[in-house]
Amino acid sequence: MRRANLVCGSLLLALGALSLVEALRLKDDWQGARLMPAVLAVVFAGLGAGHFAPALAAAERPAWPDVPSRRRVGFVFGVLVLYVAVLPSLGFLPATALFVLVLLRALAAFSWTVALALTAAIALASHVVFKHWLGMPLPSGPLGL
Repeated sequence: MRRANLVCGSLLLALGALSLVEALRLKDDWQGARLMPAVLAVVFAGLGAGHFAPALAAAERPAWPDVPSRRRVGFVFGVLVLYVAVLPSLGFLPATALFVLVLLRALAAFSWTVALALTAAIALASHVVFKHWLGMPLPSGPLGL
């Protein structure tokens, strides 16, 4: 098992390095063109480094998630599917705010005031990143949001 971790870790680190090189080689005016390969490079490097960590030895594998944990994962997946379904009709900003608010209220122990403040901050930050920084066209709902 130790050898498999070393081989997988090395391959993932190599893929991360290759993704970073390709991200830097891209010649495109759109800022988002280099973003995805750069994000993949970081993810691959992190996963590769994780294979070298002694805490990931075969003898110390975590137990399979219990029933409440699986239900939480199913709930998040269901909310995500609903988010994608209502995105075209509600628009990006309201759908994202609703998505974040539902997740914060269901999975976190925040008061309504804190949940609403975090929802506004996350939804607005997402809008700025995707619309203005990356220049992506976002769906707008009936209110033009």
